[in-house]
Amino acid sequence: MIKQLISGLLAWWAFLHVCWMVITFLLWGVIGISDENPLTMISERIYDLYAFGVFKMQGWMILGFAPMCYAFNFIATGSLRVLPWRGPAQTENEEA
Repeated sequence: MIKQLISGLLAWWAFLHVCWMVITFLLWGVIGISDENPLTMISERIYDLYAFGVFKMQGWMILGFAPMCYAFNFIATGSLRVLPWRGPAQTENEEA
């Protein structure tokens, strides 16, 4: 039970982590929103809190977090759980 709870938590965190990385890349790298846009200040503040607060700005840790979560889920449950709303039981039943 606790293993499934941790697996679900890590699956959602990894999913949201990847989503945030993609959104940040799109806003700052591809679209290049201006500094006057209020979205820039909000996204920079959230990025700073997350990257500096949670990961202490360790680039390898930021980029490797989602793969580590997927690896832990595979070892613990036998499923990567890349899509967190699909639990391990659902993926096992569909494969069989």
